[in-house]
Amino acid sequence: MKTRALYWGACAALVVAITGCSGDSDERREKTLSASQVCDGTLTTPAADALERIGGTASFTELDGTDGEGDPNSFSVELAAKRLHSELGRRNECVLYKAGDQSGIYLLKVRFEPTESRPNPESSAKNGKGGDDSVAYPIGLYAYTPADSGAYLYFSCPTKGPEGDTPYVMASMFSSENQTNPDSTGKDRMAVLNDVSRALAKELGCAAQAELPAEVPDPASD
Repeated sequence: MKTRALYWGACAALVVAITGCSGDSDERREKTLSASQVCDGTLTTPAADALERIGGTASFTELDGTDGEGDPNSFSVELAAKRLHSELGRRNECVLYKAGDQSGIYLLKVRFEPTESRPNPESSAKNGKGGDDSVAYPIGLYAYTPADSGAYLYFSCPTKGPEGDTPYVMASMFSSENQTNPDSTGKDRMAVLNDVSRALAKELGCAAQAELPAEVPDPASD
Protein backbone atom coordinates (compact mmCIF):
# COMPACT_ATOMS: atom_id res chain seq x y z
CA MET A 1 0.00 0.00 0.00
CA LYS A 2 2.82 2.35 0.87
CA THR A 3 4.46 1.68 -2.50
CA ARG A 4 1.17 2.31 -4.34
CA ALA A 5 0.63 5.59 -2.44
CA LEU A 6 4.11 6.75 -3.32
CA TYR A 7 3.47 5.81 -6.95
CA TRP A 8 0.24 7.81 -7.22
CA GLY A 9 1.81 10.71 -5.33
CA ALA A 10 4.65 10.82 -7.83
CA CYS A 11 2.17 10.73 -10.72
CA ALA A 12 0.19 13.62 -9.27
CA ALA A 13 3.36 15.65 -8.80
CA LEU A 14 4.36 14.91 -12.39
CA VAL A 15 0.98 16.07 -13.70
CA VAL A 16 1.23 19.30 -11.72
CA ALA A 17 4.76 19.88 -12.97
CA ILE A 18 3.79 19.29 -16.60
CA THR A 19 0.73 21.53 -16.31
CA GLY A 20 2.76 24.26 -14.68
CA CYS A 21 5.45 24.13 -17.34
CA SER A 22 2.84 24.22 -20.09
CA GLY A 23 1.25 27.31 -18.56
CA ASP A 24 4.59 29.09 -18.28
CA SER A 25 5.35 28.26 -21.90
CA ASP A 26 2.06 29.79 -23.03
CA GLU A 27 2.77 32.95 -21.05
CA ARG A 28 6.22 33.31 -22.63
CA ARG A 29 4.93 32.79 -26.15
CA GLU A 30 5.82 35.66 -28.49
CA LYS A 31 2.99 38.06 -29.21
CA THR A 32 2.47 38.81 -32.90
CA LEU A 33 2.12 42.51 -33.65
CA SER A 34 0.91 44.48 -36.64
CA ALA A 35 3.09 47.23 -38.11
CA SER A 36 0.99 49.89 -36.37
CA GLN A 37 1.51 48.20 -32.98
CA VAL A 38 5.30 47.87 -32.94
CA CYS A 39 7.68 50.32 -31.26
CA ASP A 40 5.03 51.33 -28.71
CA GLY A 41 2.49 52.14 -31.43
CA THR A 42 4.53 55.06 -32.76
CA LEU A 43 4.13 54.40 -36.49
CA THR A 44 1.58 56.32 -38.53
CA THR A 45 -0.10 54.65 -41.49
CA PRO A 46 2.57 55.70 -44.04
CA ALA A 47 5.38 54.48 -41.77
CA ALA A 48 3.53 51.25 -40.95
CA ASP A 49 3.12 50.62 -44.68
CA ALA A 50 6.84 51.33 -45.09
CA LEU A 51 7.69 48.78 -42.39
CA GLU A 52 5.60 46.14 -44.15
CA ARG A 53 7.55 46.82 -47.35
CA ILE A 54 10.85 46.56 -45.47
CA GLY A 55 9.96 43.21 -43.96
CA GLY A 56 7.82 41.84 -46.76
CA THR A 57 5.30 40.89 -44.08
CA ALA A 58 2.49 42.39 -42.01
CA SER A 59 3.35 40.50 -38.80
CA PHE A 60 6.19 41.21 -36.40
CA THR A 61 7.47 40.45 -32.92
CA GLU A 62 9.58 42.40 -30.44
CA LEU A 63 11.92 41.30 -27.69
CA ASP A 64 9.88 39.80 -24.87
CA GLY A 65 10.59 39.32 -21.18
CA THR A 66 12.13 41.83 -18.79
CA ASP A 67 15.59 43.25 -18.25
CA GLY A 68 17.76 43.11 -15.14
CA GLU A 69 15.83 45.99 -13.60
CA GLY A 70 12.44 44.41 -14.15
CA ASP A 71 11.42 46.66 -17.05
CA PRO A 72 10.05 45.19 -20.30
CA ASN A 73 12.55 44.46 -23.07
CA SER A 74 9.95 45.62 -25.59
CA PHE A 75 10.16 49.26 -26.65
CA SER A 76 8.54 52.00 -24.61
CA VAL A 77 8.81 55.69 -25.53
CA GLU A 78 8.67 56.59 -21.85
CA LEU A 79 11.46 54.17 -20.92
CA ALA A 80 13.58 55.21 -23.91
CA ALA A 81 13.36 58.83 -22.76
CA LYS A 82 14.08 57.89 -19.15
CA ARG A 83 17.20 55.92 -20.07
CA LEU A 84 18.45 58.13 -22.88
CA HIS A 85 21.57 59.09 -20.91
CA SER A 86 22.21 55.57 -19.58
CA GLU A 87 25.08 53.44 -20.83
CA LEU A 88 24.42 51.65 -24.12
CA GLY A 89 23.39 48.30 -22.63
CA ARG A 90 20.67 49.92 -20.49
CA ARG A 91 19.02 52.06 -23.15
CA ASN A 92 15.62 50.96 -24.38
CA GLU A 93 15.67 50.02 -28.07
CA CYS A 94 13.01 48.93 -30.53
CA VAL A 95 14.16 45.58 -31.91
CA LEU A 96 11.84 43.98 -34.47
CA TYR A 97 11.73 40.47 -35.89
CA LYS A 98 9.56 39.00 -38.61
CA ALA A 99 6.88 36.84 -37.00
CA GLY A 100 7.56 33.16 -37.50
CA ASP A 101 11.20 33.67 -38.45
CA GLN A 102 13.38 31.21 -36.53
CA SER A 103 16.81 32.56 -37.50
CA GLY A 104 17.13 34.78 -34.43
CA ILE A 105 18.29 37.64 -36.67
CA TYR A 106 16.42 40.89 -36.20
CA LEU A 107 14.79 42.74 -39.07
CA LEU A 108 15.70 46.14 -37.69
CA LYS A 109 16.76 47.91 -34.52
CA VAL A 110 16.11 51.56 -33.57
CA ARG A 111 18.43 53.19 -31.04
CA PHE A 112 18.73 56.71 -29.58
CA GLU A 113 21.78 58.48 -28.20
CA PRO A 114 22.30 61.96 -26.74
CA THR A 115 25.16 63.79 -28.41
CA GLU A 116 27.07 67.05 -28.05
CA SER A 117 27.76 67.41 -31.76
CA ARG A 118 26.10 66.75 -35.08
CA PRO A 119 27.31 66.65 -38.69
CA ASN A 120 27.28 69.74 -40.83
CA PRO A 121 25.11 68.85 -43.84
CA GLU A 122 27.28 70.68 -46.37
CA SER A 123 30.63 69.32 -45.17
CA SER A 124 29.14 65.86 -44.68
CA ALA A 125 27.95 65.81 -48.28
CA LYS A 126 31.37 66.92 -49.52
CA ASN A 127 33.18 64.33 -47.42
CA GLY A 128 30.79 61.58 -48.39
CA LYS A 129 29.58 60.83 -44.88
CA GLY A 130 27.62 57.59 -44.91
CA GLY A 131 29.25 56.50 -48.18
CA ASP A 132 29.13 57.76 -51.74
CA ASP A 133 25.75 56.12 -52.30
CA SER A 134 24.07 57.56 -49.20
CA VAL A 135 20.92 59.65 -49.66
CA ALA A 136 20.11 62.75 -47.56
CA TYR A 137 16.64 63.82 -46.45
CA PRO A 138 15.55 67.39 -45.52
CA ILE A 139 14.36 66.58 -41.99
CA GLY A 140 15.75 67.39 -38.57
CA LEU A 141 19.32 68.66 -38.53
CA TYR A 142 20.78 65.95 -40.72
CA ALA A 143 19.31 62.69 -41.99
CA TYR A 144 20.56 60.10 -44.43
CA THR A 145 20.23 56.48 -45.48
CA PRO A 146 23.15 54.35 -46.67
CA ALA A 147 22.60 52.56 -49.96
CA ASP A 148 21.59 49.12 -48.70
CA SER A 149 20.65 49.21 -45.02
CA GLY A 150 20.08 51.39 -41.98
CA ALA A 151 19.17 55.04 -41.49
CA TYR A 152 20.50 57.93 -39.38
CA LEU A 153 18.81 61.07 -38.11
CA TYR A 154 20.07 63.95 -35.94
CA PHE A 155 17.63 66.38 -34.35
CA SER A 156 17.72 69.24 -31.84
CA CYS A 157 16.65 68.12 -28.39
CA PRO A 158 18.39 69.53 -25.28
CA THR A 159 18.47 66.95 -22.48
CA LYS A 160 20.18 66.67 -19.11
CA GLY A 161 22.27 63.69 -18.05
CA PRO A 162 24.56 62.74 -15.16
CA GLU A 163 27.59 63.84 -17.18
CA GLY A 164 26.10 67.12 -18.35
CA ASP A 165 23.68 68.56 -20.88
CA THR A 166 23.55 67.60 -24.55
CA PRO A 167 21.85 69.65 -27.30
CA TYR A 168 21.15 66.89 -29.83
CA VAL A 169 19.84 63.35 -30.21
CA MET A 170 21.08 60.88 -32.78
CA ALA A 171 18.57 58.27 -33.94
CA SER A 172 20.00 55.18 -35.63
CA MET A 173 18.37 52.30 -37.44
CA PHE A 174 20.29 49.10 -38.05
CA SER A 175 18.69 46.70 -40.51
CA SER A 176 19.73 43.17 -41.50
CA GLU A 177 20.13 42.91 -45.25
CA ASN A 178 19.31 39.19 -45.29
CA GLN A 179 16.00 39.92 -43.54
CA THR A 180 14.83 42.96 -45.51
CA ASN A 181 12.79 42.94 -48.68
CA PRO A 182 15.10 43.97 -51.57
CA ASP A 183 12.26 45.98 -53.11
CA SER A 184 12.06 48.30 -50.08
CA THR A 185 13.76 51.69 -50.19
CA GLY A 186 15.86 54.02 -48.09
CA LYS A 187 12.84 56.28 -47.79
CA ASP A 188 10.93 53.37 -46.23
CA ARG A 189 13.64 53.03 -43.57
CA MET A 190 13.70 56.77 -42.93
CA ALA A 191 9.89 56.85 -42.58
CA VAL A 192 10.05 54.32 -39.73
CA LEU A 193 12.99 56.03 -38.01
CA ASN A 194 11.35 59.45 -38.31
CA ASP A 195 8.09 58.34 -36.69
CA VAL A 196 9.75 56.68 -33.70
CA SER A 197 11.98 59.76 -33.35
CA ARG A 198 8.96 62.08 -33.44
CA ALA A 199 7.38 60.16 -30.58
CA LEU A 200 10.57 60.33 -28.51
CA ALA A 201 10.98 64.06 -29.20
CA LYS A 202 7.43 64.64 -27.97
CA GLU A 203 8.11 62.62 -24.82
CA LEU A 204 11.29 64.63 -24.18
CA GLY A 205 9.45 67.93 -24.72
CA CYS A 206 11.44 69.00 -27.77
CA ALA A 207 9.00 68.28 -30.61
CA ALA A 208 9.04 71.87 -31.89
CA GLN A 209 12.84 72.09 -31.89
CA ALA A 210 13.26 68.67 -33.48
CA GLU A 211 11.42 69.74 -36.65
CA LEU A 212 10.51 66.20 -37.67
CA PRO A 213 7.66 66.13 -40.22
CA ALA A 214 4.51 64.04 -40.05
CA GLU A 215 5.60 62.35 -43.27
CA VAL A 216 9.09 62.03 -44.75
CA PRO A 217 9.54 64.07 -47.94
CA ASP A 218 11.46 62.89 -50.97
CA PRO A 219 15.26 62.90 -50.67
CA ALA A 220 17.06 66.21 -50.91
CA SER A 221 18.32 67.06 -54.39
CA ASP A 222 22.02 67.69 -54.95
